[in-house]
Amino acid sequence: MGTVLHESPYLEHWRALSLRIRCALDPDEPRLIEHYLAEGRYLARFTATPKSLICESTFRLLIDTASDTALPWHWRCLCLDQAWRPLRDMQSLAESAAQQQRVQAFARRLANCALLPSMPLAEPAPSNPQNALPTASDRRRHP
Repeated sequence: MGTVLHESPYLEHWRALSLRIRCALDPDEPRLIEHYLAEGRYLARFTATPKSLICESTFRLLIDTASDTALPWHWRCLCLDQAWRPLRDMQSLAESAAQQQRVQAFARRLANCALLPSMPLAEPAPSNPQNALPTASDRRRHP
């Protein structure tokens, strides 16, 4: 395996990507998920970050994001579609019976993940001021 790189900047970048995914900051950029998965593989190979930690964190991020009804539907579907990847990696790493049971619990969570509809977006404010609801200051000026 070569020299282990200093972990901090790589781990920080990976975490920043996870924030962008979890908050759906770029919901029209599906390559962001693939980039995040690739960064995790890089971390596992070239830093001291345990691969099992990366796999579990990635799985949780994707499944939690998929379950968050406040996020756009298509983004949630993309996350759910990719959750099998870290699960597969966890399965290959599981050596003990306890680790295998843990992986099975994650597999059940993925299998039973039913996506509820996303919450509707709030209606935009009316563009015509005559159709807007009066504010408290408007009511004071116009009895």
